[in-house]
Amino acid sequence: MLAALVVLLVGMVCFPACGEEKAEGFPAKVTTEKGSLKMRKTADKKGKVIGEIPNGTCILVNSEDGEWCEVSWNNKTGYCMTEFLVMFREADLSLLDYRVLQKGDKGDDVLALKKRLKELGYIRGNAALTNRYTEETAQRVTLFQRQAGMTEDGTAWQELQMYLFSDKAPACTQTLPSVRTKVADQNNRMICGCCMGEGCECCNFTGWVSR
Repeated sequence: MLAALVVLLVGMVCFPACGEEKAEGFPAKVTTEKGSLKMRKTADKKGKVIGEIPNGTCILVNSEDGEWCEVSWNNKTGYCMTEFLVMFREADLSLLDYRVLQKGDKGDDVLALKKRLKELGYIRGNAALTNRYTEETAQRVTLFQRQAGMTEDGTAWQELQMYLFSDKAPACTQTLPSVRTKVADQNNRMICGCCMGEGCECCNFTGWVSR
């Protein structure tokens, strides 16, 4: 899977124009067996920990020196062990403009993600959108991951977003999940089975759908 992502990101490289100087450093993805990766103040296993980078996060590698890399993440610069980094040496640094998005997150970048998924057909055209990353959002991200041949985990990783917003992103050719319903009251209204009346993309955040 990581090899496929490297190929994908290299294919999306933006090379500098003639005479322009290429920016220093390159992206790398934190890949640990479990847990976060410690960023230390010095290139030493006993060095002071100045940050813990979540697994799966893409960071900037400033320089390499065998066992250690100098990296920048979350407005900090320190050192991480090279063995826990997958290098995207030729990838566009704009990859680092994104943050990892998952259930519980909210913000303009979440809304932008949903709008792009809607453009590509992964969200119904008449659906209202909010800036919340809900369970339904994760389901639609999973559909995109399936279409793109990525690991299906419902998390919008940085490299996924870079691909999603590119002109290479595939349109949805899958059947969208049906809206599950049940009779809710004596007026014969039907509660949305996806959100159980709380409101989601499927019911335009009304909590109800037509019979």
